[in-house]
Amino acid sequence: MAKIIGRRLAQLVPTLFVITLLSFAMMRLAGSDVVAQKMQNTGTVLSAQAAEAAREELGLDRPFWEQYGLWLGGLFRGDMGVSYVSGRDVFAAFTEKLPATLVLMALSLGLTVALSLPLGILAAVKKNRAADVILRIASFLGNSMPNFFVALVLLYLFAIRYPLFPVLSSQGGARGVVLPALTLAIAMSAKYLRQVRTAVLEELGRDYVTGARARGVPFGWTLWRSVLRGCLVQLVTLLTLSMGSLLGGTAIVESIFGWDGVGKLAVDAIGMRDYPMIQAYVMWMALIYVAVNLAADLSYRLLDPRIRLGEDGTI
Repeated sequence: MAKIIGRRLAQLVPTLFVITLLSFAMMRLAGSDVVAQKMQNTGTVLSAQAAEAAREELGLDRPFWEQYGLWLGGLFRGDMGVSYVSGRDVFAAFTEKLPATLVLMALSLGLTVALSLPLGILAAVKKNRAADVILRIASFLGNSMPNFFVALVLLYLFAIRYPLFPVLSSQGGARGVVLPALTLAIAMSAKYLRQVRTAVLEELGRDYVTGARARGVPFGWTLWRSVLRGCLVQLVTLLTLSMGSLLGGTAIVESIFGWDGVGKLAVDAIGMRDYPMIQAYVMWMALIYVAVNLAADLSYRLLDPRIRLGEDGTI
């Protein structure tokens, strides 16, 4: 197992390198002037000489490859640079906000599983009946609504019309995380519900299920002891793929609810053209994708003994 992990990590290093290079290039090619943007945001006015000196201090007057090389070298030393806006160390500022995002992601993922797994199984068992039709319609509606719309609806219903939760999540303590987590979970649950339904229906159509029914084995026993175990690997894969929706939605949801996490930090950094902070967020996204996919690949062996990893680390 250790060799397999080592091979997978070695394969992922070039991927991370390409991601950092592309993100660094796109930010530099955007054409935005950091110094001019900072002057606009702060209302200060600098002379042409002072502005040029500020660009030189930030290293923006150097060639692209030199800038990228310096940033990459600092990354290997654990130095992600200094924020162009606040002047704080990027790594320290980022890790300060990271726990809030991790809490939001964990709660959203838990709500997603708690909602979609039993409802998806129910929809599969009640195929083409009233419960299945209602759940499929609800899933379609959930998939159709973007996160920002769901967030505004929940804010109006449960923070303004019925003030059960705070408008700004950062001021509500433990209650503050409920609405942003529910916003993320609704979209993910709508997608994952249909995936669970499809996976369970596929497994219910196999010969061993028909044989178990013919022998008089209780359907509930077959469902929980065999069907769910048979589609467990597929469900883990689908949930892993759904993590993309979760990662992509945290930034806008955190901004709407005022949840003080790395997503809100990234949105603010984009508005201020704070390139080092944006680069740190891109690295965070890439690392999470890599870690989740690696964990899913390695979990296959534990979940299904029929699966064996080859010598080259592929399934």
